[in-house]
Amino acid sequence: MELFNYSFEQSQSFVNEDIVNKLNQKGNWKRYIGLLITSVALYFFLVAIPMFVRGVTVDQAPNYRWVQWPVIFLFLIMYLVYLFFSVKYRNSPMKLKFCTYFYMVILLSILTVCSGIMMMTRRNIASIVAGITFGLAIFYLVRTVPRKMKEAVCQRTEFSPMTSILTDRISDALIFLGGTGITAGLVIFDRSTGSNLRGSIDAVLMPLMPAIFVFATYVFSIDLLRGYYLFKYSEEYREQFGYSFKDWYGEKSKEYRQSLNKETN
Repeated sequence: MELFNYSFEQSQSFVNEDIVNKLNQKGNWKRYIGLLITSVALYFFLVAIPMFVRGVTVDQAPNYRWVQWPVIFLFLIMYLVYLFFSVKYRNSPMKLKFCTYFYMVILLSILTVCSGIMMMTRRNIASIVAGITFGLAIFYLVRTVPRKMKEAVCQRTEFSPMTSILTDRISDALIFLGGTGITAGLVIFDRSTGSNLRGSIDAVLMPLMPAIFVFATYVFSIDLLRGYYLFKYSEEYREQFGYSFKDWYGEKSKEYRQSLNKETN
């Protein structure tokens, strides 16, 4: 697949110092607890899909089977695999952080699919809108992103995940809606008049949530692609960004110990 076979020179369209800084950020043991809690919450979200598809609430289904062993085993295996690679790369901080990003993208992808299913099966106009926006978001990314990637590689320019999907018209619309505070104004108006305008805003925004999750998954996936090339050409990028063996690979890494042995010999 061409996407994963670019040369070092071509890969520089994806790798920049931003991804290096992200992977160099110090983490701690709290990430394991946070990802475990996220996995548990996502499990219940996934298991609850059939209930929401039928249009019933938790109170209306007191005997609902919340314990689904196949799904439990799936999440347990994913988390154990994450722990395995975390232990394997414990002496390489950048690879350890990359493993965490990879696991987060998997969880985000599951959330994207679940939210899409839940919104598209509610049997109302919102579900139709959700299905259309969800499909259009995927179609737009598949149609636009590969072309933008090839253009960046051929022109030796930096690939920006957001710039590549935003046309001038879309950017202007987002700046107008976000920067002018229209949403804030509507909420203030809603509170002052006692109307149900917030319900109308929710009705407009909720069908767009699956598409928003699609774009969020795409942005995080680009970071994974950057990390892939960063490690594929690790030594080349270490020299390019001016890092020492100790700062790049970690003090307890095999590469750092080998560099010390070379210096002593």
